[in-house]
Amino acid sequence: MEDKIYVVTHKPFTLSDKLMNKGYELITVGGKAKSNKGVTDATGDNISVKNPSYCELTAAYWIWKNTSTDVKGFCHYRRYFSHPTLKYNEDKIISVKEAKNIISKDSNTIILPERKYYNVSAEKLYLQCGYKKDLETTREVIKEKYPEYVTEFDKMMKSNTGYITNMMIASSSIYDAYYKWLFDILFEVEKRTDISSYTPAEARIYGYISERLVDLWITHNKLNVVEFQSINPETDYGIKYLMYRTSVNLGFYRKLKLLIFKENKK
Repeated sequence: MEDKIYVVTHKPFTLSDKLMNKGYELITVGGKAKSNKGVTDATGDNISVKNPSYCELTAAYWIWKNTSTDVKGFCHYRRYFSHPTLKYNEDKIISVKEAKNIISKDSNTIILPERKYYNVSAEKLYLQCGYKKDLETTREVIKEKYPEYVTEFDKMMKSNTGYITNMMIASSSIYDAYYKWLFDILFEVEKRTDISSYTPAEARIYGYISERLVDLWITHNKLNVVEFQSINPETDYGIKYLMYRTSVNLGFYRKLKLLIFKENKK
């Protein structure tokens, strides 16, 4: 099987020839947009029906269970791994060959989008879209199944930083190990959680929770993270984005977020 980086979409979408030549393939989730080219998360061993609450993780699961390549990974139809740029440029998007070269140099390497910093703790950020009881359930499950991760979980929830969007590229061994661990936790959390009264946005909890768990898994397993800029062709351009990128490159962004975070804690 040929190495691919999958581009997750839930709507009609056409992947450009340039990206396909770089090794990208479209994966449509939730049984939608059947006219799309590429693959769908509703084939083989899949959890496609869970897409409303698991978001792009139904694609992550499909890749885990149905591919046997040296490198595995995915991005979004609106977010791509890119070399430094001030606007979306397909020439800047990393290729599968490039990703494979990075990973082959160190078997302990994982490619992720740039670390983000917040004005509030990871817990408070989650509470803007979900409920504390679900975080408590997640901690309970981790304590029961993987108690060695509890320290990292508690530290992560109090911090103001993390990797979001669930995007990643890694060797198959790292990718498969991570998703085996992640879904073991999430499926148990799901068994203990009633989301019948949740709004559609609140019901996306397993996608939201997983964005927090990747950080503690990487920290606990001491992985070497190679970060790439995550570029959104629909929003990442113009003066505002230029100012943001400049602040990131000069280190102001992180320092400012940390300052605001400390002030908010007082």
